[in-house]
Amino acid sequence: MSFSALYPVNLKLCDRLCVVIGGGNVATRKIKSLLTCGAAVRVVSPYVHTDLMKIILDRRLEWLERKYVEGDLQGAFVAFAATSDPDVQQQVKEEADKYKIILNSVDDPVGSDFHIPAHFRRGKMLVTVSTGGSSPVLSRQVKERLEREIGQEYEAVVGFLAMVREAVVGRDDESTGHKELFQKLLSFDIVKLIREGNWFDLQMILLQELPEDIDSVALIRRFLDVHDKKNA
Repeated sequence: MSFSALYPVNLKLCDRLCVVIGGGNVATRKIKSLLTCGAAVRVVSPYVHTDLMKIILDRRLEWLERKYVEGDLQGAFVAFAATSDPDVQQQVKEEADKYKIILNSVDDPVGSDFHIPAHFRRGKMLVTVSTGGSSPVLSRQVKERLEREIGQEYEAVVGFLAMVREAVVGRDDESTGHKELFQKLLSFDIVKLIREGNWFDLQMILLQELPEDIDSVALIRRFLDVHDKKNA
């Protein structure tokens, strides 16, 4: 598989079975990320890292406390081969190929069906960086730079724009006008206003730019209520 052929996609994993073969540090990181997305996780390993044991007990995860055997991927949506045993890694790959289950093999980027990009979250915003497996170090460095530039305020910005979009889209289906509206709102640098807590100017912009039948004052109040609760 050519690295250049990778297709960018965000998967919905909520309540879908994701099988992780392995119980070490790498497997633990994979499982933490999967649980953030609401996935149903099955762990297959004769032992697990201390941190992973706590997660298994706290979240009541399915743990097959033994070595991998064929059939452990049954019902899986995606699978992760995260062991240090080349033979087990190959066996997992063969079963995944047999049952058409997409696989991420931590020691074999070329043989994997998908890669996990370097990423970070700002609320519902997910920012990812990938070199297609060519240079994980470069991906991590770029991710860390973006993480500094895209601060925590973006979680609030995304939440604010979602509320505005809900109010605007709910009144008509003119998508072209919606695009122009949001481009105009962002041209006022609402990121800076939210970062500085300048709610007065933000409200004035809404009063100026939103349709008259949308209650901009109520919208700002609802946003601040949610914002204050998250920061309490």
